[in-house]
Amino acid sequence: MEGPDSMIHTFISSRCRGVRFLAVLACLCCYAPAPAAVQTEEKYYYWLTPRFGPRDESFVVEVNAAIKAQIEELFAQNHEVGVRGRISAEAAPYNKNYNRPGQPVWNWHFVAVEDLRDFTRFPIDTTDINPNRDDPPSRIAADPQEWIRVHGNAYFPKDFHINREVRPSEKDAVANVSNRGVAGVGERTLNTGLIITGGEPRNVVVRAIGPSLAQHGVRQFAANPKLEVYRGSSRIAMNDNWQDDPRANSLGALAPGNNNEAAMLLTLLPGSYTLHGINEEGTEGMILLEAYDVDSGSE
Repeated sequence: MEGPDSMIHTFISSRCRGVRFLAVLACLCCYAPAPAAVQTEEKYYYWLTPRFGPRDESFVVEVNAAIKAQIEELFAQNHEVGVRGRISAEAAPYNKNYNRPGQPVWNWHFVAVEDLRDFTRFPIDTTDINPNRDDPPSRIAADPQEWIRVHGNAYFPKDFHINREVRPSEKDAVANVSNRGVAGVGERTLNTGLIITGGEPRNVVVRAIGPSLAQHGVRQFAANPKLEVYRGSSRIAMNDNWQDDPRANSLGALAPGNNNEAAMLLTLLPGSYTLHGINEEGTEGMILLEAYDVDSGSE
């Protein structure tokens, strides 16, 4: 039978072992690596527009950083770039048709952009018909589920190229503009500024009104107004008869009342623009320069 001293020694030894165990456990807890943080991959958005033909359809794709780097590298080489990937019969809020007033959202979207198409280096052979390559976005939108059932979910549209990067999260806006003044030619050109903010394109109707001003008591109006739109020093659009605009059918209530007046429906990227009003008659006359943001429905 153990004596009191032996029992005390045993008790103290066991207590010391317990303290050492707890200390080691505490150290392990303190130095154990923290769980790795979940990394959220950044997404980027690119707007694709027609390479040629009608300008009434466009769409947006979401890409990762690796694809973005490839796009920017090809852009730096002035290459024309398309996309190849997989689509889904569901809407995505960023996949808008910027080329239509109101910027409607398509009822399908790219779920993955798998690679790019370099149209500059590798022209497309179109001797055969391939819906996955040849069908426009509207053909898919007619019935996305049926299109995918028949053709599969691969899509690599040859008629659309990447226009530029867009930022759907940045608030965009454009204020309606109206400016009336005397215009002729050359130094007598009437100028008006227009600014579009945000990260997305906007649909804007621009007009140069002349003969219709007679209804408001203006006698010295420009009989044949011409409208030019500049971004910086570059002219990006011109019209002297609104019916000649390729998108004239979309002008709606904003179509001018006189065939000699100018108007255009333009899809403009964020930035600063200048409207130039010219009287092609060569004489001086009153012109009303206007710009309307038709995506917000304001007229």
